[in-house]
Amino acid sequence: MNDKKDLRTIKTKRAIDAAFTKLIREKGFEAMTIKDIAEEALINRGTFYKHYLDKYDLLESYENTLLQGLAEILTRNIEDEQPLGIGMPKKIATETFRYVDDNADKIITLFNNHGGNQFEYKVRTYMFDYYQTHSHQLIDESRLRVDREYLIAYITNAHVGLIRTWLENGRRESSEVLADVLETLTVKGPFYAAGLID
Repeated sequence: MNDKKDLRTIKTKRAIDAAFTKLIREKGFEAMTIKDIAEEALINRGTFYKHYLDKYDLLESYENTLLQGLAEILTRNIEDEQPLGIGMPKKIATETFRYVDDNADKIITLFNNHGGNQFEYKVRTYMFDYYQTHSHQLIDESRLRVDREYLIAYITNAHVGLIRTWLENGRRESSEVLADVLETLTVKGPFYAAGLID
């Protein structure tokens, strides 16, 4: 009996999730109502309220689920490696881009249609805080040539900017190819990538 109930809950949440993605893209977050979500998900409003307090609670759950997926990639790769191995940044990048690709519709929708890039800000803040926390694995303090905070801000914003551009360009490259681009930019630097130095 519990299995059937759990399956029903999963199906209902998936339907709400799909409806939310579609409606936020078509109408925008502020304009959509619970009635809209319920009708699109083919449920009644009472069923919606069994799972979420309101659309803001749904949005928070939606964003947190996406952030949790990103957190799992970083945690699995960074915390298991002591210190971070030379090939690990590319592995992390490939997994991250693959995750973004798998969830592209949701991420594009949130990047473009809610609260002045609020979700993009949350992603950037999460990545910055995570890199700060694990900076002892990412940075050799004895040889650091710039302020650590500036370095982490540069890396974080470069990564998020690359993700946004990739999404806006229709994800033409594979996750592996984009990881190569990121590795070239991060490891060898923009001047090398621009052909100004060898």
